[in-house]
Amino acid sequence: MRRTITYTLGAVISGLAAVCMVGCQTYGEAGGLGAALGAGTGAIIGHQSGHAGEGALIGGVLGGLTGLVAHDIKAQKQRDRAQTAAQYKYQSTQGEMLTLENAQVLPSSVRPGNLVEASMQYALLGTGGGTKVTETRTLKRGDEVIAEVSSKTFTRDDGTWVSTQQFKIPENVVPDMYTVVQVVQTAQSRISGSAQVMVE
Repeated sequence: MRRTITYTLGAVISGLAAVCMVGCQTYGEAGGLGAALGAGTGAIIGHQSGHAGEGALIGGVLGGLTGLVAHDIKAQKQRDRAQTAAQYKYQSTQGEMLTLENAQVLPSSVRPGNLVEASMQYALLGTGGGTKVTETRTLKRGDEVIAEVSSKTFTRDDGTWVSTQQFKIPENVVPDMYTVVQVVQTAQSRISGSAQVMVE
């Protein structure tokens, strides 16, 4: 019995993966692709490309949505350590400081299948030369998670960072107001911000 169940589940996952590879268009420099087909089993399929830089992590889509495709996460330092420390009057005795400065989604009104860009700006100090930072983006409708857009870990050093990611709104979402929740987390700290986007 166990062998049969394993085979059946493997066949379902393989079949869904094949459908995704054939039916979804790929966006982004890394050529990463991810989509999930929420079947009765709730199987989630994701694919992460082997990009040498920041890389792309394409999350699974819940609830039978198709067509979520995401670009690479791109980040640049807005202010260096000295500028950031001066802005916050930071002293090394304070330890790690992680502060969200801004989170937004542009454009704020789109149609299904359109691209949006989610961005967040945050200040990081007291890392001792760099620390692991996980950035996560989630698309929600009210309290319901519609799609896990991405979750990727980077090494960030002290300064103020701007991180952006473009992704395509799935074509079969219901017109409504949606929220993109963006989270930044280290081993010691966690911050989050959200912005709304109207899907017409």
